Amino acid sequence: MLKADRTLRQKMGPRSPQFSGTVAAGFTLFRNSIAAVCADGTLVPAGSTGPPSALVAILGLARHMQINTANFPGTGPGVGGDTAVECLTGCYALPFSDTAPTWADKGKPVYAVDDETVSLTQTPEGGTARLQVGVFAGIDADGTPYTEI
Repeated sequence: MLKADRTLRQKMGPRSPQFSGTVAAGFTLFRNSIAAVCADGTLVPAGSTGPPSALVAILGLARHMQINTANFPGTGPGVGGDTAVECLTGCYALPFSDTAPTWADKGKPVYAVDDETVSLTQTPEGGTARLQVGVFAGIDADGTPYTEI
């Protein structure tokens, strides 16, 4: 799981619709973390345990960090769950947790392992089904895989 903001490489193309939501109480979203939306409309990091309601979909990548924990000291940007977090869509270089995809995987569904990594495997052995992040878009000349969210 992410412990800080991150920077990701992105391929530009037509923009998809982007939506926002507030972070569920007790959770933190970091910039560019994979954000899952719960049935109640709140956001949590993908792969979270103990969300306020069932995880129903991946909304995109969090545009900024947002903390919604009662014991967080201080004020300022990123503090307080009542501030909406816009979730970005597009084509991003998300790290794969298992075997790197090949061109034969182009167009296949990509699933969230947690808030930073993805996989081509929907249900790991002995695990629960993962939410679909998007589809495998392709591989850059340097071997970097990209996922279209």
